[in-house]
Amino acid sequence: MTRVAMIVLSQYPGDPRVRREAEALARRGIGVDVICYRNPDQMAVESYGQVTAHRIMTVRDKTSILRYLVFSLGFGLVAFLKLESLARRRRYDLVQIHNLPDQLVFAAVLQRLRGVPVVLDLHDLMVELFESKWHGVRARLLLPVVKLAEGLSCRFADQLITTSEGFRRRLLSRGIPAEKVTLVLNSADNHIFYRPADGIMERQARGGERLTEPQLVYHGTVAHRFGIHVLIEAVALLRNGGLRPVLRIHGKYDANYRLVLERLVAERGLVGSVLLGDYLSHEQIRELLYRMDIGVVPYLRDSFMDLALSTKSFEYIAVGLPVVASRVDSMMALFSDRSLQYSEPDDAVDLADQIRRLCEAPRERAVLSRHADQEYAGLAWHVMEERYVSLIRGMIRSA
Repeated sequence: MTRVAMIVLSQYPGDPRVRREAEALARRGIGVDVICYRNPDQMAVESYGQVTAHRIMTVRDKTSILRYLVFSLGFGLVAFLKLESLARRRRYDLVQIHNLPDQLVFAAVLQRLRGVPVVLDLHDLMVELFESKWHGVRARLLLPVVKLAEGLSCRFADQLITTSEGFRRRLLSRGIPAEKVTLVLNSADNHIFYRPADGIMERQARGGERLTEPQLVYHGTVAHRFGIHVLIEAVALLRNGGLRPVLRIHGKYDANYRLVLERLVAERGLVGSVLLGDYLSHEQIRELLYRMDIGVVPYLRDSFMDLALSTKSFEYIAVGLPVVASRVDSMMALFSDRSLQYSEPDDAVDLADQIRRLCEAPRERAVLSRHADQEYAGLAWHVMEERYVSLIRGMIRSA
């Protein structure tokens, strides 16, 4: 059997991109070993059909630069040892590394020396994310190291995969040959996120009713750059304007940012109106989305967020939810004003106005969703899946 090893500083099956790609290979009869970290409630080794998760370390606090650096270096070393241990029992035809961090790719150094092709899947660009996430003296001192690590890692890998056209162009501007970079968008997994056959999403129009108690949703990473505080301020404005929205937030929280959100919810009198929920599985998120009215993607604007694409927006569109999203370059490059209701980044008043507009226009909600579905057709996961699998198979054949 053809076998692929994946290494990711994340969990499995909780990381949606790793799961999509691993299951895409498994559906083609390719066995996948995923080397990842371990949450306290997870088994060290667990099989999911043709995919096996090998969990090598318990996750640590990664909120500070130094803690992240220490944990990622330790994980990379243990991942290298685990990969070599597994490779003694089974030969790998390809090794795929998922960033962050980029330098995790060097865990495959002995495999590459043996002629095994190595692909680096750049979920995010480390340089831009570093600049967006961390500031201060330490960050400025480490930035040249981050740039060096990215350059060396990209040169070491045989092929690169990235997740947005903005990321691809930025890589090309840094001297990476175009033929070395493949774009595979973070599209929603159509095996999980889809419009149900029973037509439940027709409730978008609510029979022509104005939404007075709109059910709003945001899920995914919950950190400052994603603008959740702006969304909470918008909810407060909507309530002051006579609506009674309920906002449900689910995902992985930056611990310090969660405290900021909890304080903001209390100060604005939104306890019961804004629910800070925990992480949910993909299937649980799908069931939640079926009960929602509007998905909101309130990204802030900076050098990273202007390039990054929102996975959650794809998932909202896939199940039929109308979307209100920040007007950032990456989103506008894919979806027109006919498909998404755009608001200005970091502007709670405009965000509230755009949500209110959809609440008052049932036909517009349905039309927006329909146009988004049409524009999304060429970006959907079944298209990206074939592109991804073709790349992996081609690399294995040419090895």
